[in-house]
Amino acid sequence: MAQCVEIKLNPVAAAGTEGFSKFEDICVGGQTPDGLDATNDLTYVILESTRALQITCPEPCVRIHANTPDRLLHYVAEVIKDGKGFPKLLNDEMVIPFYLANGATMKEALDWNISGCCENRLINRETNVTGNGGINYGSAIEMTFRNGKLKVLNDVQFGLQTGDPREWTRFDDVWNAFCRQLEHLARHALIQQHVALRLKPMYFAAPATSMLHDLAMAECRDLHTHGEYFPGALDHSCFEAIGKGTAIDSLAAVKHLIFDTQKLTWDQLLTAIEANWAGHEATRQLCLNAPKYGNAIEWVDDLGFQIERFLLEFLHANPKPHDQPFLLRQIPVTFHVPLGKVTWATPNGRPANEYLSEGISASHGMDLKGPTAALTSMARARARGYREKGGDLINLKFSPATVAGEEGTRRLMQVIRTWCDLKHWHVQFNILNRATLLAAQKDPAKYRNLIVRIAGYSAYFVDLSAMQQAEIIARTEEQLG
Repeated sequence: MAQCVEIKLNPVAAAGTEGFSKFEDICVGGQTPDGLDATNDLTYVILESTRALQITCPEPCVRIHANTPDRLLHYVAEVIKDGKGFPKLLNDEMVIPFYLANGATMKEALDWNISGCCENRLINRETNVTGNGGINYGSAIEMTFRNGKLKVLNDVQFGLQTGDPREWTRFDDVWNAFCRQLEHLARHALIQQHVALRLKPMYFAAPATSMLHDLAMAECRDLHTHGEYFPGALDHSCFEAIGKGTAIDSLAAVKHLIFDTQKLTWDQLLTAIEANWAGHEATRQLCLNAPKYGNAIEWVDDLGFQIERFLLEFLHANPKPHDQPFLLRQIPVTFHVPLGKVTWATPNGRPANEYLSEGISASHGMDLKGPTAALTSMARARARGYREKGGDLINLKFSPATVAGEEGTRRLMQVIRTWCDLKHWHVQFNILNRATLLAAQKDPAKYRNLIVRIAGYSAYFVDLSAMQQAEIIARTEEQLG
């Protein structure tokens, strides 16, 4: 019966949408409003019902917390090992403090639900969300080293004039220029968001949803009118930032190669970047082999923390008109692919037009010390001390052999416990062989049912664009044990 319900909910994706899910989510696990573990028999029935179906949604999400029973965690690991990317995991140890910081009571915060990719909702407390503003970290990096100009715009002065890097004698000069470019992008994204907040109530309405919402009915207003009309409501319209790992690795490469070791001069680096590395492979190899985010290198991870803190301070100083926060999220869906297409070569060794790093994960293939080191880096690079700090997305990929058998299940459980203890927001897994993905590219007809995890949702691999397929193949294949 449960499987029949799920088949009924499965949508037909429109062509050309990169397998985009419609996010019919099913949330299990977590805690009751009294703080007790909420696992019950239905939890297992729902998870079991997804295992036999080769469909991409509805999507099960499991809320994990410090007291999640081993039995449930074991079963979750077994379902993940099926290789369809189900279920995604969200962490009570991060989401609940987030809601408390934004005005919810403890009972309310304990009763949150999944809503979308890695998003969540409080019933009868949250209004409708206005479409995100956002920035491309890759463009901020490009403009830092090209004096505010973007190659894709034929060197139009899109950003600020922050000077010729050849004149910079300290890494602080690099950092200050990057922050100015970042703030310039953030300021314009917030202007866009303020306009959207004002205009949306004039053109959009959700009467059916509003009739089912206690606050909307009490105020006799549509949910699209947002927080200023709903005392005590939460309006989590947010600010998206994409390509974090690309930015961290680019700044780390410059610090290491130009200032710390002096292995490169500014002329060598800037000339190679401008040529998109053509004829400068030795320089590119130095950049590729510079210290990288995702390997538990404290000073590299700290660059990520400082980036987030800078943006969060900016958002904290510029709230919405009704003094609710703009949230900083890093949930790219698949925007790290098209945004990469309009971003020139970056100092981390990435060529022009290639995808950016996704979510808060390390750049593709650059985290070399295993999943615990990668998760530790991600945790150290997050600035959690702000009410504006919203959700982050993490993808991890393992080969089936790495998690085979009962020993593999236990290893995967340990990874999940570590992720929970580090207070990450979200994690999801691809359990796939690289060889399988390459074979599916060559002969898609034989792999019509191959499901992969994209970014908060799953999709059929053969329906994705060539670049999106390449991005999934390039993700680091982590090793356990």
